[in-house]
Amino acid sequence: MPVEIKETSATVRTLDVTIPESDLAAPFEKKLAQYKKQVALKGFRQGMVPKAMVLKQFGDAIRHEVVNETVDKVIGEELKKANIIPVGQLKVTEFKEDKESGIKMTVEVEIDPEIDIKGYADTGITVPATAVHEEEVQAEFDRLVQMWSKDEHVDREAKNGDVVVGNYIEVVIDGEKQELPENKEFRSLLGESASPGFDAGLVGVKAGDKKEINFKYPDDHKDERYRGKTAQFNVEITDVREIVPPTFDEEFCKQVGVKDVEELKSNLAESLSNQKQDAAKTKAVNEAIDKIIEANPFEVPNARVRDLIKWSLNRNVQDEKDAVEPTEEQLKELGPEAIREIKKHRILDFVATKEKLKASQAKVDERLQQMANAYHIGFEDLKNHFRQSGRINQLRDELRVQMAADFIVGIRPAAEESK
Repeated sequence: MPVEIKETSATVRTLDVTIPESDLAAPFEKKLAQYKKQVALKGFRQGMVPKAMVLKQFGDAIRHEVVNETVDKVIGEELKKANIIPVGQLKVTEFKEDKESGIKMTVEVEIDPEIDIKGYADTGITVPATAVHEEEVQAEFDRLVQMWSKDEHVDREAKNGDVVVGNYIEVVIDGEKQELPENKEFRSLLGESASPGFDAGLVGVKAGDKKEINFKYPDDHKDERYRGKTAQFNVEITDVREIVPPTFDEEFCKQVGVKDVEELKSNLAESLSNQKQDAAKTKAVNEAIDKIIEANPFEVPNARVRDLIKWSLNRNVQDEKDAVEPTEEQLKELGPEAIREIKKHRILDFVATKEKLKASQAKVDERLQQMANAYHIGFEDLKNHFRQSGRINQLRDELRVQMAADFIVGIRPAAEESK
C-alpha cells in the first residue's frame, strides 16, 4: 500500500495514497461476517440471513465502512512512521474509488514546522527598575477609604462631596426632549461625576426641592453622544447624604486583615510595587518576543490560528452546543494577533526546552501558596485538589514557560536553579 509524502510547504505535507482493491478484500469479508451475525431481516432469525441478502441490503454501507477504516489505518501508520504529528483535521483534496483498481486519494496534513531560535539569550532587553511614590500609596488608600465609606442622611443643603439622590422629571439635550428611563432615580456624588455642570447645579439643594439645571457637557465627555451639547435637566431632590469615612479602630482593622493604618499602607505599597514590576516585566518580555520573532521568521499552521481564535470566541460559553465557528472576517481581523501569540508560545517552549528549564517543587508550592492566600483556602487542600484533578502538571508547565519569559529578559537565577 504505497504512500508518497511530499513537503508542500513548511506547514503542509501532502500524502498521495494508493490502496489496491486486493487489500480491501479481507477487511470487507470480515466486516460482512460481522453484519451477518448481527442482522435480522423479516422471515429470518438474527444471524441466519443468507450472505447474498446481506450483501444486497448492506453491501454499499459495508464497503463504505471498510474504505474509511482502511484509509484511516494506512494514513495513521504512515504518519507515525514519518514522525508527522497532524495539526487539526486532515484535508482530502482528491478521492478516486474504483471497485477493480481500488482507492487513489490525496490528503493534506498541516504540521508545526521545526524551529531553531537564535539570539534569545541576549536580546538586549531587560526589566527596568520601578518605584512607588508616596502620593500613589495615598491615592490608593483614599480610594479604599471611599470604598469602605458609608453615606448617611443629613438635613442640610448639599455641598461638594455629598451624595444627592433624586428623580428626573424632564431632560432636554440640544433642544430635543429625551425619553426618560424606566427607573428615573439618580445618585450623584458632587464633584466626582462626568458632568461638572450637573454637579454644580445640585450644590445647595435640599430634600424636597425641585430644580432646573442648565449646563453644557464637556467636549471630552465619556459618552460621545453628549460631547459639547447643551442640557436642561428638571429634577426633584429626594435626599442629601453625607459621606462618612470608616473609623480605623481595632475592630475595623481586624475586619480588613491589618494591625493598623500603617500596616495597611505598607501592604498597599508592596502591592503597587508588585503591580508596577509585573507590568514592566510584561512590557519587556513582549518587546523581547517581538525582537526574536523578527529575527527568526517561521510559519504558523492555519489550523492553529483558527483553533486559537475559536477558543477565544467561545471561552465563556457554558454549553458546547452554543459554541460558534469564527467567520472569515474574524479570522482576518484576529489572525495577526493569534499568529503572534502562537509564535510567542512556541518560542518560549523552545527556550525552556533548550535551557532545560523546569519548575522545582519549591516554585510550585510557592505559587500554590499565593493562590491559597488569594482564595482564602488551605494550602494543603488546594495542593491535593490540583494533584487529584491533574492541574498540577498544567501549573508546572505554566511556571516553566514563565521561567523562559524571564530568561529572555535577563532574569537567570530561576533558570540556573532549575538545572
